[in-house]
Amino acid sequence: MLNSRAMLELLLRLNRRFAGRLATTVGVLVGTFQCYWWLNANLPPRFDLSLPVDAAIPFLPWTYVVYTSFFVFPLVAAWALEADEYVRMLGAVLAVNALCYLGFFLFTSHFPRPPVESIASPYWREQFRVMWSQDLPGNTFPSLHVAVTVLGALRLRHRRGGWLWMAWAALISLSTLTVKQHFVVDVAGGVAVALAAHAAFFRRWPVAAPVSGQPVTP
Repeated sequence: MLNSRAMLELLLRLNRRFAGRLATTVGVLVGTFQCYWWLNANLPPRFDLSLPVDAAIPFLPWTYVVYTSFFVFPLVAAWALEADEYVRMLGAVLAVNALCYLGFFLFTSHFPRPPVESIASPYWREQFRVMWSQDLPGNTFPSLHVAVTVLGALRLRHRRGGWLWMAWAALISLSTLTVKQHFVVDVAGGVAVALAAHAAFFRRWPVAAPVSGQPVTP
């Protein structure tokens, strides 16, 4: 059997090129979502996490585009990161998933989605009909969308165009509210999980400064 060092070396070899990192990213997404879907289908709601501000946030169906760009974000991150940094990021993403799944189990809540028939545009109505038929209203706290996206943005913020990563992560986080997938407290929880995972996995990891090119502490 492979020991931990041999496994790490194997992962580094597999992910040396972008094609390997791309395949690994897709594999991790597919694998982790099996657990996500099982939890969403089998956990009955036990808590109401809604706040008055949640009712005040408008339902904006067109922000579905921003929300689903979450699935592109990890693929672009795989392109931007080097092999050793990417492998460490994989560990952080798996830790984020584990923490979020624990939250889903301990604080199960279902979001009260608006009727799909209330969406005026036939196009957006169909997109939400498909999404909501596959992604049930549970698995809210903390937001996995927010946690994974913010984690990636924290890792990439010192690279060229780092502010774009942060802006993209912020827009995805906001879109979880405007597509009525998450409560405000879910977003806050997702950010907290991302910060904790980044601190645990990258606290002493040097990154390249965007201007000077000298290593800086994250």
